[in-house]
Amino acid sequence: MPSIQETAYPRLKSNLTVKELTTIYTPTVEELAFAKGVTASGSGTRLGLLILLKTFQRLGYAVSTQTVPSSIIRHIAAVAHLDVSSRQLEDYDASVTRRRHLQIVRDYLQLHPYNRAASVVMEEALRNAALTKQDLADLINVAIEELVRQRFELPAFSTLKRAAQQIRTQVATTCYQPVNALLTLASRQQLDALFEIATDATSTPWNAIKQDAGNLTLTHLKSWIERLQKLQQLQFAQAALKGIPEVKIKHFAQEAMTLDAARMKQMEPSKRYTLAVALSSVQSARTLDDLADMFIKQMQQMHQKGRTALAEYRVEMQPRTDELIATLRDVVLAYQKPGDIPNRFAAIEAVIGEQSDALVEQCDAHLSHVENNYFSLM
Repeated sequence: MPSIQETAYPRLKSNLTVKELTTIYTPTVEELAFAKGVTASGSGTRLGLLILLKTFQRLGYAVSTQTVPSSIIRHIAAVAHLDVSSRQLEDYDASVTRRRHLQIVRDYLQLHPYNRAASVVMEEALRNAALTKQDLADLINVAIEELVRQRFELPAFSTLKRAAQQIRTQVATTCYQPVNALLTLASRQQLDALFEIATDATSTPWNAIKQDAGNLTLTHLKSWIERLQKLQQLQFAQAALKGIPEVKIKHFAQEAMTLDAARMKQMEPSKRYTLAVALSSVQSARTLDDLADMFIKQMQQMHQKGRTALAEYRVEMQPRTDELIATLRDVVLAYQKPGDIPNRFAAIEAVIGEQSDALVEQCDAHLSHVENNYFSLM
């Protein structure tokens, strides 16, 4: 459950800087005139009204003067030149005048009271947000933002929290029925079998689905492929999840992970099937992702081994390469000898001799690995 500190619900700070007091809680000339016009006499009533006005302005909801930090009260009193005792402020909090002032302050700030209309606005915002958000703090923040946008007074934090819980549960429930409706009788029976222990087994298939498969290695590759095949046998219900936001599917899967077979069997059928389908879908996708990651890593290793083998091959073949360069030099020198073409060919033949086939083979081997071509060595 989120605490008030985890949300954007406005609260009064107990320790304020001089700058914060001046910027936030200093009544303007207009506000001082407004307070004077509303309260014909009585410094306690006027100060109470100014405190109500400035805190309401800051928070978006009313608080009693008893909950307002003394630094704020002293600052407002000093600006308004009012000297009021704590007893007078207590009397103001309990007075009918304060209740009357509350409506006057709302009108002055152009705020609507939190009522049935505000509740409808809040619930609609929560219902829309609950389709894509799961965290209660996020839902509460959405409700606060919408109420502020439409100029409604904020309700108590407990009201927001309770509404967020209820709406989130309702939205989740609306996801269960379509899933249940799309499943055939055979599909339901197959899902129900997950929670039963076979005669030759020591645990339920549900345990196997929930089990963390751990790190994937080549040694365990076969068992991972078998796990994927078993999970994919349950993907007959994958179509039932269409239309449900991904965030809800992940939440259903997380909830399913916390439940054993016995608790799943006790659950209302439509919810049980939805959670089971969601978990099998998420686990299947996760296993497939892990296998794909392993394949990519193996391919990367193969490529790296190919590059290493090429580097080693070049080191090993360096003497042969030097010999080929030397042979090429001798051929060029023979070609450059003075004399006619037959004499030159004779000089070249003297260099190459009976090595022509071997030299061509060595050149082909060298050329097959030019431009870092290591594929044949993978």
